[in-house]
Amino acid sequence: MWWLALLAVFLLLLPGVWGSFWFLGLGLMAWIVALLLNRMWYWRVSNTVRVNRTVQAQAFHGDVIDVEVTIHNGVRLPIPWLRIQDTIPGNLRPLPRPEWLVSVRSQEKLRLHYKLECKHRGRYLIGPLDGKIGTILDVGRDVSGNWQSWYKISRLVVYPQVIPLEKLLLPSRLPMGNMRTRQPLLPDPSRIAGVREYQSGDDPRQIDWRNTARQTQLMVKEFDRTRVLSMAIFLDLRPPNRQYAWTQLAENSIVVAASIANRAYDLKQPVGLFSNGFDPGWEKLDYKEGTLPEWGRPEMPPRNGGPWLYEIMERLAGIETRPDAPGMDQLIGRWTSHLPWGSTIAVITFEPYPALVTELSRLRKAGFSVMAIFTAAGRHTSEGLNGIFALHVLGVKIYDITLPEQLGVPA
Repeated sequence: MWWLALLAVFLLLLPGVWGSFWFLGLGLMAWIVALLLNRMWYWRVSNTVRVNRTVQAQAFHGDVIDVEVTIHNGVRLPIPWLRIQDTIPGNLRPLPRPEWLVSVRSQEKLRLHYKLECKHRGRYLIGPLDGKIGTILDVGRDVSGNWQSWYKISRLVVYPQVIPLEKLLLPSRLPMGNMRTRQPLLPDPSRIAGVREYQSGDDPRQIDWRNTARQTQLMVKEFDRTRVLSMAIFLDLRPPNRQYAWTQLAENSIVVAASIANRAYDLKQPVGLFSNGFDPGWEKLDYKEGTLPEWGRPEMPPRNGGPWLYEIMERLAGIETRPDAPGMDQLIGRWTSHLPWGSTIAVITFEPYPALVTELSRLRKAGFSVMAIFTAAGRHTSEGLNGIFALHVLGVKIYDITLPEQLGVPA
């Protein structure tokens, strides 16, 4: 080991201290002592320095977020120089490059900052932090400044882009929200249908005091009886002809799904997500060709609330296309078996095919409000055009769109 070699040199040169070359012996001894102190210095600071990273856990496509790297020197010995850099995934753009050369005083906590531009949806692992600690005796060589890693891994979810439906060439009034009904359901206090005379048993909270004063008799408000419609998004991520060339169009479909889910949330409408795409989670799975783990396929029944919307957005952030996934027509029957009657079903796919046309026709006859959104306009085959015509004849609402580049959808 290195310290045994230094000890041997020290013992060999010790007689020179008392001989005619005593000054050379003293110099070598001082050099050896300095190396030993330098090594102890490095060992002390390298085992006590703490490096950490602070970054928010969620962001939307296009956001620029702040990242803070903290270096804490917990001992009285200073760190003459420290070179440190952060590891960033390819779909995130750091501004500026997260690499620094700094010196840290004794017991100092140094904060470094940079920004991340979220250019693409996804789940990302940021890190580790790599660095090299040096002392004053390092003269251009890695005498004591060896590379080391601080395995500080941060998770970041970048949600898909959300675009107003009008900009997606979709009408702003899709079949979403509430539906009037004559069934004896609870009245909707946000929809006033008129006023009438007070009758025994009416809720006193529904008394219209302004009209009561005008009519000189008790008047109560009447409300429309409505039923909240559930919105189910069926997202087809199985490329036609099992090709990977449809990746960009799949991204367009995901943007449409995120935008519709956001609009449903704004209308306080239960929304759910079903897809034949694959969500690998944070860790990639090994799977055999032709199989798809059931838990990796999003099947999220409609619910209300902001937390549920963010769960849907997180699944959309990590979902991937699967050429070997089952077709949408094979899954629709299972997905709709637990949906309430009258639910709105938004089917987002590349283009229709005969089996899918048959399933959508069946859903419409079963009492669901079906709308079909196709994101491969301009690339439809003759079979796809025939399917669109058939759906139009059957009365299914059709929206044939393509997201142009000017909408800013990532490539």
